[in-house]
Amino acid sequence: MPGILMASDLSARSGHALERALQLAATLGAELEILHVVDDSLPSRLAEETGQSAYEMLSRDTAGAARVNLRFGHPWRVVVDHIAQRRFDLVVMGAHRDRGILDLFRGSVLHRCVQMSQAPVLVVSDRPVRPYARLMTATSFAARDAEAARLAARLAKGAMMRLVHAYRVPFGGLGYRMDETGDITKHDRDEIEEPMLIQLRQMQERLSRDGVTVDIGLIEGRATQALLDAMAREEIDLLAIGRHGAEGHVPMTMGRVASELLAHLPCDLLVHPGRLPQAR
Repeated sequence: MPGILMASDLSARSGHALERALQLAATLGAELEILHVVDDSLPSRLAEETGQSAYEMLSRDTAGAARVNLRFGHPWRVVVDHIAQRRFDLVVMGAHRDRGILDLFRGSVLHRCVQMSQAPVLVVSDRPVRPYARLMTATSFAARDAEAARLAARLAKGAMMRLVHAYRVPFGGLGYRMDETGDITKHDRDEIEEPMLIQLRQMQERLSRDGVTVDIGLIEGRATQALLDAMAREEIDLLAIGRHGAEGHVPMTMGRVASELLAHLPCDLLVHPGRLPQAR
């Protein structure tokens, strides 16, 4: 992996992301660049002083293990453009502070970068205390989900990985035989689940050919909550997903599940756009 970009806003959350980026760069033998963007709407003298202070702080924190790049401009636009120009293999960012309704209408820098980045984005939720050990990939059977699993396996060699698909019983169980608790019969559940299991096994086989070993499973419920519950039960420390609902030359929307996971981040999250940058 020749190129990792870590986008820093100097927050504590960015500090955690920087620690993870340094660990990954050392493990993978990757070049690491730290990008900090100073908003150019600030008064010029203040912007220059802020930039100089940030550059000195990041240079001290990385101790020569990364190249520090200071830029001026609109933060998310500069980050997204820089990713496109340099074609990084991975972008690392810290989880953002929830600003409630302001994020709903304007979108955070993190959300903008995740939904528009041409490279996979790793969102770090907390301070890394060890290499990744328990991975999960959530799939809707799209090719980009398999790419997410392959990259997660590279970031955490030897870690256990679960490949899961979340589903809900169609029409709230209407038309199926149910007991007094609302559970449908095993026969009907097997009939619902078998086509999904076939697709999971097919993806498992394709990943296995690439040297990625996964266990497979189905989880029932609304996708986001079902994933959150499963991650808590299995003590997952990295969830990998493909970026959905973001097609086109300049994607401006992001799938509901990815957006909701970013708002309730229980562990680190890897979001793959479904294509890898071209060789430089």
